[in-house]
Amino acid sequence: MHVMDDDLAGFVQSVLPNSSTIELVLEALQTLGVETLDDLKYVQEQDLVNVLRPIEARKMIEHIKALSKKDASEIPEPPSRAELACPIATARGMRSVITGTDSSSPSEYCADNSSSPLSTPGSSTPSTPRVQSAVNNNWHFIFEIPWSKMPSEFKRKLENRERPSGRERREFIRLMVGEILPICPTPGKKHLSEIARKIVSAYPLSFRDVIEDQVVGSGYDSLTKQLQSRVDNINRGKTSLYLKRQASSTSEGEDPPSKMVRLDTYGCVNWQPKRLPPHETEDTQKRTQEELKNMHKNRSNDTRNIAKKMVATFYTQRNDIISGMETLVLVREWPYLFEMCGMIAHFKELTGVDVDREAMSVKCARVVSYLASHEKKSKIEDILAGMEIAKVNHLDADLPGCLMLLLKHFNEAQGKMFLVVDKTCLPSEVGVLPSTPCIVACGNSPLTAGHFMLAVDQTIVNGSIQNFCDALILMFASYYCLNISYPADLGATLEFLQR
Repeated sequence: MHVMDDDLAGFVQSVLPNSSTIELVLEALQTLGVETLDDLKYVQEQDLVNVLRPIEARKMIEHIKALSKKDASEIPEPPSRAELACPIATARGMRSVITGTDSSSPSEYCADNSSSPLSTPGSSTPSTPRVQSAVNNNWHFIFEIPWSKMPSEFKRKLENRERPSGRERREFIRLMVGEILPICPTPGKKHLSEIARKIVSAYPLSFRDVIEDQVVGSGYDSLTKQLQSRVDNINRGKTSLYLKRQASSTSEGEDPPSKMVRLDTYGCVNWQPKRLPPHETEDTQKRTQEELKNMHKNRSNDTRNIAKKMVATFYTQRNDIISGMETLVLVREWPYLFEMCGMIAHFKELTGVDVDREAMSVKCARVVSYLASHEKKSKIEDILAGMEIAKVNHLDADLPGCLMLLLKHFNEAQGKMFLVVDKTCLPSEVGVLPSTPCIVACGNSPLTAGHFMLAVDQTIVNGSIQNFCDALILMFASYYCLNISYPADLGATLEFLQR
């Protein structure tokens, strides 16, 4: 990956000195392929609308135009590389980036770059404030892990290549985030991922994600996730909040909970598009929506065209979902939103993530092998026996078996994720459904069911799913696409699937 030009970062900071989205702007520019100031002349206003407010986006474009004309009077002079080596010195040419209001001379902090608080976390005295440089977005590469601050028993375990206990690991995460936030109050995933990589590189046997001597994912995904969760918990209430649907499990007889609560949009890269795509109007969106409804009515098999139309109308779909449109109405207005081709297209636009079916099957087989050898046989013997019966009948039982074993492992309620009905049951005949998204298995068990259904908000939204893999993907993606929070009694299993 290319390292972004320092002058470019300085230019963005000078144009938007008071903006809290500078880091997002830099990441967006990097995604577009912008690496130097000269590359900015190719940026258009619509490229920035997802990260900036309209006025900010127009201001940025005006400054870019001024830059291309070499009109130095219209734009602040970008900081030099020498100044960028010291964030405090850079602050003289723009608004201060010092945390707090200390107005001491920059030379007090920049006499020796090697003694930067970034390179020696925790070494600063009370008279030397920590700093976060919005200009230098690569602080995480020079961040040093404060091993000297760890408890002696914890350090002993690391030196002996032992894995810390859950309590010790959580305390370590708290200490790490305490060191990170004074340097960068809002670290992104790329920052925390690099720090997690450094931790695992230093003590792989103590921190690396391993199942049966095989490294899982990057090896530091769980550590990254823990750091992210800790940062989110500390910053809760300080970041922008949006309306989001919440699925809540209420006992019978209680009034249904409000469907709207305020939550953040973590995990989504395009949660609420700010404007229509180029060459699209409200009329064209409506026409495309009607075309999709007609294609569904006529049972079209043109999945490529369906996906293309779903992407084109993503803006309107999000508006309908965020506005709180009822599930039954969504099924009528956006029928493909609850089928594979449409749901996956929406999920990709929303999260930027492609669902990898092959990886799912490979990893599930590994998880099944691990749990089968580590869980108490009496606890899972019925699931293992059912998997054997399914295999005798030439059915692929690894994926449903994996999910059932995970639910047992985390002691979570299988009835909240699976509902088993007779194989001849019609969607209208399904009984009481949980309020959270769930898979309805039509047969004796999820392991041997002939087909499946998907239920959301106690409504069958897809009554004809031919295999468990599709049912699982639809169920999981619906949490994101429909803005539904993970329920507490399924949180661990869903979190595991997410990772």
